[in-house]
Amino acid sequence: MIIPSLVFSILAAFAMWIFVRRNPATDPRVTVAILALLLILPLLNFLPKYSLPVEASIGTSNSLNPSLLPSIWTLGFLFFGLRGLIDVLSMQRWNRESRLANNLPAFQETLSELTISRHVDLRIHPCLTSPVVSGLIRPRIYLPESSADWSPQTLRMALLHELGHVQRRDLWMATLAHIVCILHWFNPSVWWLRRTFLSQCEYACDAHLVEKGTDPNIYANALCDVAQSASAPPLSLAMAGHVPLRERIIFLSSGGRRRSAILTGLILVTAGSAIAMSMVRFVPKRATPLLAPMNEVEIRFNADPFPGN
Repeated sequence: MIIPSLVFSILAAFAMWIFVRRNPATDPRVTVAILALLLILPLLNFLPKYSLPVEASIGTSNSLNPSLLPSIWTLGFLFFGLRGLIDVLSMQRWNRESRLANNLPAFQETLSELTISRHVDLRIHPCLTSPVVSGLIRPRIYLPESSADWSPQTLRMALLHELGHVQRRDLWMATLAHIVCILHWFNPSVWWLRRTFLSQCEYACDAHLVEKGTDPNIYANALCDVAQSASAPPLSLAMAGHVPLRERIIFLSSGGRRRSAILTGLILVTAGSAIAMSMVRFVPKRATPLLAPMNEVEIRFNADPFPGN
């Protein structure tokens, strides 16, 4: 399945790159569909295979033993899986280092405004410079200590943004993207798709809040106030860090993201090609025996078997 996944990811990433250059706020659901297909591609091994004879190459190099490939993949999988576990533990450390602030009036107001029924914790972290959200089962929003000096309007916009990620379940999709990267750690196209998806999530969350009635100008001013560069583990989403602030301001002033039916069609064609390729098994053609010419056969048939007598 390495070749089909490589072909699919490269073609899909190329299509995404073309459209992202024109519109960085491309709908993230397309990227999620690509990553989900990459996740289930190994299951296609259980589909029936159709043999396709090909010419056997003569004198091919055996510099890399194919039996080593599973071992190499396993080592990479364990390495990146261990890094993912460290990221989970780091979020637990963040929780211990922060303090609970659920009684903040602005937090309760924004929860009611977005009609979020899930339990969400608000915590203050001393080492942050920008808001961050994490947690799949029990989401947590982390604010920096400096949030106490923000204006009520800026604080409300920051909370709306992070709660928008919770409402859209972006953290689940970001975790899916991270799992795909662990499985396809050898493929740079997959890592690029994940980074593109995280950027699209920020654009989509901004558009989601505007669609909910948030004033784009007020929201843009709040971004300028709080969206400083922030470092957060891969299993969380920071309000700043994935998208340049200038690009987000331009996006808000342009009226929101645009969907592309052409991109969706290209991805569907690419996915169909990858699935078809995974159902084909290439087998070398059997060598046909060389037949002697008819005149030589006749000479051999009529020859004296005992020429010395």
